[in-house]
Amino acid sequence: MSYDFSHSTILLTGAGGGIGFAVLKQLLRSKARVIATDISLSALQEKTKKLHHDYPGQLICREMDLAVHRATDEYISCWEAEYGPIHHLVSCAGLLHVHPLRTMPVSDIQDMFDVNVFGTLALMQAAGKKMAERQQGNMVIIGSNAANTPRAGIGAYAASKSALHMMVKCMGMELAPFGIRCNIVSPGSTRTHMQQQLWTENYGESQVIAGDAENFRLGIPLGKIAEPDDIAGTVLFLLSEAANHITLHDLRVDGGATLDQ
Repeated sequence: MSYDFSHSTILLTGAGGGIGFAVLKQLLRSKARVIATDISLSALQEKTKKLHHDYPGQLICREMDLAVHRATDEYISCWEAEYGPIHHLVSCAGLLHVHPLRTMPVSDIQDMFDVNVFGTLALMQAAGKKMAERQQGNMVIIGSNAANTPRAGIGAYAASKSALHMMVKCMGMELAPFGIRCNIVSPGSTRTHMQQQLWTENYGESQVIAGDAENFRLGIPLGKIAEPDDIAGTVLFLLSEAANHITLHDLRVDGGATLDQ
């Protein structure tokens, strides 16, 4: 399905990651102007060289660390002053530490919450304030199907995503009177570097698809893991007018792995 965002400026975080980069490419193909951010500007610029050439004038790359909460409002204000109104927000930035929750250092848990929860909250607050003044805008936040399903080894990550999900829904309720929609896209296992962090010599893609009863993991009914473009297409749908009456929604994109609970 094709979309036209030719009159939109979209702020995208985590643009250098697997899902974020797929979202970036699809937004540019849909004629959006994108302020693409990541924690490493040099890495993002290197990765987007071809995109700058293919989509002249549409792509702006900037550095942004969501863990530095106090800087977020200033970033948004400066970018709006330079590039005009930010019409939509897509947040793909996230942090995953893999370790049993019972022994994980509290500092690692705090790191994940600083990015996945508080960093994203600061971002939504800053962007939401501007959108509310204009009574226009949409937010799509990348969550996780782990937010609703206990997982061994990634319990702290799952908890951070669970907190994020509720925060997005409550923010969506507060911003609804201004005509602003806030939605969540919850990927399951997706072919990204973050997913491959969980794979070992004896546990990889085929085991993810088949499931692992000993570790209380269901398989994937569709028989495949997601590609980043599968997630990106869902993001663009929720940004578009085709989703004009959808807000406070958690759209699961996991091939049925969580049985749509």
